[in-house]
Order: sequence, then C-alpha cells, then structure tokens
Amino acid sequence: MARFFLILTGLTFSLFLHSQETVKNLIVMIPDGTSSSILSLARWYKFGPCVADHCRLAIDPHICGLLSTYNSDSPIGDSAPTGSAFATGYLSNSGFVATYPVSSPGKDLFKVDQTRSYQPLFTILEAAAMQGKSTGLVVTCHFPHATPADFSAHTPDRDDMDNIARQMVHNKLNVVFGGGLKYLDPAQRKDGMDLFNVLRTRNYQLVTTRDQFDALAPEDTLVYGLFAEKDLPYDLDRNSAQVPSLAEMTRKAIKSLSQNPNGFFLMVEGSKIDWAAHTNDAAGIITEFLAFDDAVKEAMDFANKDGYTAVVIMPDHGNSGISLGNSRSEAFYDEMDIHKLIDPLKRCTASADALAKEVAENPPQATAIFAKAIGIDLTASEEETLARAIWNKEKESLPVAIATLISNHTYVGFTTHGHTGEDVMLAVYHPGGVRPTGVVRNTDLNKYMLDILAIPSLDSYTDTFFCIDTVACKPYRFAIQTDSVQPARLAIELDSKKKLFAEIIDGTDYITVLKKGVPVETIPLPSLALYVKPLNHFFLPAGLASYFPGRFLK
Repeated sequence: MARFFLILTGLTFSLFLHSQETVKNLIVMIPDGTSSSILSLARWYKFGPCVADHCRLAIDPHICGLLSTYNSDSPIGDSAPTGSAFATGYLSNSGFVATYPVSSPGKDLFKVDQTRSYQPLFTILEAAAMQGKSTGLVVTCHFPHATPADFSAHTPDRDDMDNIARQMVHNKLNVVFGGGLKYLDPAQRKDGMDLFNVLRTRNYQLVTTRDQFDALAPEDTLVYGLFAEKDLPYDLDRNSAQVPSLAEMTRKAIKSLSQNPNGFFLMVEGSKIDWAAHTNDAAGIITEFLAFDDAVKEAMDFANKDGYTAVVIMPDHGNSGISLGNSRSEAFYDEMDIHKLIDPLKRCTASADALAKEVAENPPQATAIFAKAIGIDLTASEEETLARAIWNKEKESLPVAIATLISNHTYVGFTTHGHTGEDVMLAVYHPGGVRPTGVVRNTDLNKYMLDILAIPSLDSYTDTFFCIDTVACKPYRFAIQTDSVQPARLAIELDSKKKLFAEIIDGTDYITVLKKGVPVETIPLPSLALYVKPLNHFFLPAGLASYFPGRFLK
C-alpha cells in the first residue's frame, strides 16, 4: 500500500512538473450566463436525432466537473464579481471589477479584510503580461463591459465604462476584438479624451470593417478590431459580410498572439448568451452558445496542434432557469417527438431584439413580420399582447414580450429574467492532462490557472504595482485633483523652486513631467495608476521615485 502511495504521489508530482514545463499559453473561455441545460438544448438543436459519435459539441469531451460561482455576499452572482473571481482569485461585491470587496455584515460568504476594501487587485492577464506574454480579449459585447473589464481594468463601478475603456487602452493589451467604438470617440466620451489617438500613437491598428479584419496578418500584433458602436449583433442577426463571427475573431487573435515566443493569455467571451437569457430568448440563447462552441473548436484545434496550450472554459453564472421541458410538455414529456422540441426553435430566423426593432419601426405589419421571422400564426389574444408591448415605451418590454410569445409555442421553460445560482459546467484541456475535477469553486479555479502558468501569487503583484499613494510617492509631496467630468490627477512636486512637477492621470500608465506647467518629458509606468474615489487615494507602482531620471530625484 505504501509503495502504491509513493507511485501515485510520484505520478501526481510528475504531472505537476509536466504542467509547469509545457503550458506556455492559456486560453480562458467564458460563455456568460450559461446554465448547464443549454448544453442539451444546443446539442439537440444542432444535431437532431443523430446518434453517431461525431454528434458532440466541441466542448463535450473536455467537461470535467462543476463550478460554483457567487459574489462575496450573495449566492447568486453578478458578472462583474464572478468574472473577477476568475481573474483575481477573490470574491467581490456586485458591480466590482477586479476590486477587493466591502464587507456586508451578516451576508459575507468569506472573511472580508476591511482594511483592503476597494483595493484594486492585480489580474491573471496583467501578471501574464509581466511574464512577457502577449495578452488579448475577444468578446461579442462592447469591450469595456463587465467580463472583459474583469481581466484588464479595476473599479467598484462596472457601469463607469468611459473609465474602464481608458484603463483598457492604457493596459498594454495586444489584441482586442469585439464592439465598442463609441468608448474611444472623444465626441461620445464624458471626458472628451481621444482614445483613437492614444491607440494610433502606440502603433495599434484600428480595424472596423470586415475587409480590414480579413487583411490582418499574424504579424499584426497590436490590433483593436471593433465592429460596432456598442455590442455586436446576435449571431442569428449577424451579417457575415460585415461582422466576423466569434470563432473567426478567436482564430485571428490566436494567430497574432502566438507570434510571441514567451506565450500568450487570451480571454474569449460568448457575451450575449447572457443577454439572450435575460430576455428569455430561447433560440437566441442556443445560437449564441453554438457560436461560442465554434470558438471553442478553434481554441481546441490550436491547443491540440501546439502542445503548449491549456484551455479553461467556465460560465461565470447561470441565467434564466432555462429548462428542456415546460408546462406544455407536462402531460407527455417522456413521449415528446424531438421535432416538436426543435422545429419551433429552428423556425426563429431573428433574435427577439432584432424582431422588436423591426416591429417597432412598422407596427401595422407586426403580425406579418412576426409570422415571417418566427413561423408562428398568433392568436387574437397574442396579437393584443404584442400590440400592447409595441406601444409600451419601456425599451426592454418589447423584446421580452416577443420572447415570451415565442416560448409559449415551444417546450423550453424559464423561471426568471435574472441570474441563477446553480453550479455550472467546467471544461478544461491541458496538454499534460492536469485538470481539476469534481465541484470547483470559482476562486480555486484562479489558483489552478496561476499554477499552470507558474505564477506564484497575484497578491505580490498587487502589493508591488497597486501601492497606496502615501507610500508609493515618498519622499515627494503630492496632491489629488478631482473633477466631475475629467479623470482624477495626481500632482507630484519634484522641485518647487524650479517649478518642476509630475502628473499622473487616473487609468493611464505614464507620468508627465512639467516644468513651469509645460510638459517636458513622458515616463512610462509598468502598470496602471488608479484613482479609487471611495478612498480618495491613488494606487500605483511602489517606489515611484525610482521611475524618475536622476535629474528629477531629490
């Protein structure tokens, strides 16, 4: 028995060593808001009654367990803190992006250190960049949305997207694909900052059309590819001649990032699975997940050929309580013809959102539009329901009403328009076969990913690069300047006699040295400098004085 234990221990240690030696690249894939029942629905939708071995989703062979996801103070999670748990290893509050939580007495699900509240937390993406790896994000939402922000920005307010975009543009990401052009545009930003110009001066290519995307070569290693003012269309509604698919963006990002001999970190999000789930749009959910699964295939194809790449796939939470079977199937659920399940879903040729826009623009034709896009003849009472929803001026009500009308003709059920707290599926590919199994906590998954990238601790990075200003700025005097519109600024007095000062803008990665108010030099920082409004403090690299050239030192 002792000999067997030694052999087993040696094997485990050998696998651990193998993981350290072979994993150079990590692809993290998040199907946002994906409850596990979506897997079954997507499989039946795609393959129908097929029984052959190849009738499996790309994700299927790699499912190895379940994942528990939750906030620091609630069993049902919000995307910002649940994504942050993957990125930082810490639970947090709703709305918090890569930021340590505030204690909620009586509700906390772990012991919160109140001395760390609102502390920006270094992410696994930022640590991978410190290792010399290339980093990238591929999403179908607008790029400063919660999940991509979780890996590349820091704020207790996920809705402060101008701030998040400013941080992301300055955070040295190599490749970003998705939507969100408006967040770069000085005419549409509250602070008027021209982030287009920031990208240009840093030698990024800004790609906004399909032709420009197709023309990208693997050697194009600094790219922002944004194909919509805000989020990208649902896959059901996507014009493939204008907007690349999630799979195509994933393939292109991998080709670019893999040029780096030190490896890469890539996060891919199927963002709008979650959005369709909030609407209870069954066909939208399924087709968005299948588009995500196509991206999984791209990642797995690369990983299998490469031999040095791990792929970790995990939803950040469930959503909608979606089920295969509802009250309509109650009397004959075990005798239901598969075509009764699939056909009503297959007839949907547009998302509920797209259909709502078309119907709202032409109310007299609502019934005909509905019948053409969904293949359903509405009853008189359903026509009345649709008419009431059209004239209701609340933006969200019409897509929800349309999705509900569609669901009434299917055998897919829903319990809520909100997130749900069940365990979700976990899928992992590792070239050495080292992967977690069983029920895994979201924070433990962060530890696993750090392990396979040989990153010892994110806390040490946080302490080094997100040091509070009172410590980081010694021996200089400094002051914080805030404004209701402009980002906060940290003014550092270098030499009052010579009127020599330094200035750091919140969410940027550089210092501007000014003499008599005129900029004379720009000094790069290795990480972001961040103003935390609730604390009225900046967090920035420790030992700031060491970044100034000798002539500026006291």
